[in-house]
Amino acid sequence: MNIRKCGFWISATALGAMIPFGTALAADMPVKAAPIVAAAYDWSGVYLGVHAGYGGGMKDWDARNADFVARGFLAGGQVGINKQISSFVFGLELDGSWADISGSQFVSVGSAALGITSSQTARSKIDGLVTIAGRAGLAADRWFVFAKGGITVAHERHSMDASATGFGATGTATANGNEIRYAPMVGFGAEYALGGNWSVKGEYNYIHLDTTTTTLRGTATQAGLTAPLADAQIEEAIHVVKVGVNYRFGGVAKDPSYAPVPAAPGTNWSGAYIGAQAGYGFGRKQWPDLGQAVAVTNLPQYDMTGWLAGGTVGVNAQAGRFVFGVEGEILGTDIKGSQTIALAAPGVTQTLNYDSKIDWLALATARAGFVVGDRLMFYGKGGLAIAQEKHNFSFATIAVPGPGSIGANVSAKAVHTGVVVGAGGEYALGNNWSIKAEYDYIKMFAQQVTATGTVNFNIPFVLIGTGGSAFQASKLTQDLHLVKIGVNYHFSPMPTAVTARY
Repeated sequence: MNIRKCGFWISATALGAMIPFGTALAADMPVKAAPIVAAAYDWSGVYLGVHAGYGGGMKDWDARNADFVARGFLAGGQVGINKQISSFVFGLELDGSWADISGSQFVSVGSAALGITSSQTARSKIDGLVTIAGRAGLAADRWFVFAKGGITVAHERHSMDASATGFGATGTATANGNEIRYAPMVGFGAEYALGGNWSVKGEYNYIHLDTTTTTLRGTATQAGLTAPLADAQIEEAIHVVKVGVNYRFGGVAKDPSYAPVPAAPGTNWSGAYIGAQAGYGFGRKQWPDLGQAVAVTNLPQYDMTGWLAGGTVGVNAQAGRFVFGVEGEILGTDIKGSQTIALAAPGVTQTLNYDSKIDWLALATARAGFVVGDRLMFYGKGGLAIAQEKHNFSFATIAVPGPGSIGANVSAKAVHTGVVVGAGGEYALGNNWSIKAEYDYIKMFAQQVTATGTVNFNIPFVLIGTGGSAFQASKLTQDLHLVKIGVNYHFSPMPTAVTARY
């Protein structure tokens, strides 16, 4: 065998011997594993729970000189089902509540000195609520932030007692009735999974019961002064805040084809927060034609301005760069305004004074925004606004050229309801703190009020005296603009990733 052939045989033999060895070595080499997806809470399934809360709102008895706040506690249970796809959760919920949302108003007009008295007491009570609603929102592991909407059925009871005395005659009347109302409902809330299939939740609901004709029946003793009570048109809307606990049974699995979307690198806005804020409010108040002895072409209207300050509580859920949250705010205010109108006509002059003040504002809103960069979030918001306001009205009417005069001074407190939309920006400072700036626009629904107080008569040789008085303003309208700055503390960590640069 020549040397060349021998060398080729040796090389081939060595290569053949190395092939099994190389194969074994390749088999022993580590293979890169598929990335591990972090486990996230699954909100899919059937659940059962209980809740308790508090509700209230205005009861407006149209044309009956009765407008008052009804408020009280409620408690009950709920059953529902959720389905989670990626970070999106939607479901259906049925809840029922025993309630004691009630209120009343006593109005007295006239006096013994004037020779006639008349009084009435109106009462209303919601004793049961049942709601069927859809829920939809965003989940970020153990947090689920949602909006909801549906139909509420309310059972109510109403009654009125009235009496009148004058000119040697007396009359009384008593009537009552009950009804079932169907009304649209919208709300916002957040739910947190505790573990072991248990979760806790908090939510706000607005129920617009609108105006219905309620049948009142009873008895009356008539002496030319008091007519039997019949039907009454009652308009109302209530706000409900509830907290509760749910137990999820499972049975409906999260779709494995759609994994939850993690928050984008940078600040993670998911979780609960509390905060403080301050700002300035301004707007316009308009009264209806109230107490005017002289016709005017323009209704009373005036600017409302003043400071505001208060607290905030909310929850966010973030998927990618999208953030969805719910927020509640309570604000004390000094927003107020007034107007004086002087009128004159043949034989009479009149001076009218109007003023209003907002004691406090409450906002319940949903927020939706996008994260820009590592720390900045821009958002829009929308929801419901509630304001407790005090309104005063007085007038002096003097006959010309006679010396006689009539004057009145009345006031009313009312809860006004409106819609709010706004926009703002929030910046993460680190260590769980953030700062924000925001603008909100509020359009209040027209609100009826009954103002009560005194009326003074000074007509020589005819009538001199003081008595009770009541004026029912058909509707008050208002819009508000709020500019606010604030600071929030987030209970969940808000990590900010460092972007590598090459």
